[in-house]
Amino acid sequence: MAHSDPLDVPAGVPAERADALYGLALDEFTPARDALVRELREAGERAAATWVKGLRKPSAAAWAVNQLARTQKGDAKRLLAAGEKLRAAHERLLSGKGDAGRLRDAAERESEAVRKLRASAPGLLDRDGHAPSPATLDKVAQTLHAVAVDERARAEFACGRLTREHRASGLGPLGAGAPAPRRGGAKKRPSAAREREAQKAARERERERERAREIREAERAVREAEREAERAQRRLDDATSALERARARR
Repeated sequence: MAHSDPLDVPAGVPAERADALYGLALDEFTPARDALVRELREAGERAAATWVKGLRKPSAAAWAVNQLARTQKGDAKRLLAAGEKLRAAHERLLSGKGDAGRLRDAAERESEAVRKLRASAPGLLDRDGHAPSPATLDKVAQTLHAVAVDERARAEFACGRLTREHRASGLGPLGAGAPAPRRGGAKKRPSAAREREAQKAARERERERERAREIREAERAVREAEREAERAQRRLDDATSALERARARR
């Protein structure tokens, strides 16, 4: 079955019930989802039931990030704001209108917002009282950094509905959450060298935009294929019901 997009809830699906699934303990997701599927089928909402059945259970890291977004709302908003400022500072620098100092400041604020949320993650216990593993926490930090540079990660984080972890890319070392360069101590580069570096960064940014465009087009194709699969599933369900009714009349 095709996976459903939790950010694109169709008409007929109880949006609040679907959203609540991502706030549950991880091992409660599938039973709660399947219970909602049964409810919708019993109510005759077959298309809605099929869509809900396609909701993917989050990975452990995605679940942890969802809980941070839902329980640490102030820090989550600060991360979203810091990520937006980091992207804006990077864009301005590439266009020749920005300032490297502002980019460093924005990177530091974004990293601090990630560190604060990351520090809260070990307190997210599962039903058995187990905290996330170190490997999971590393993926949590990478996903939080991705919020600054990945539109999909940002949208999923804003509503706490991630299904998988993300990896930051697109802002060079700053995009991966590396420490920003230290102020002072470095010699000023010749203007020609700075210009070549800016041109190189601009070309890389163009390649990134092209890759992002290709990804968006592929995602649209996937969504269309998923919608077609849902329509086919509805036709199959209707045909199966008609067959059952015909057999019952024999």
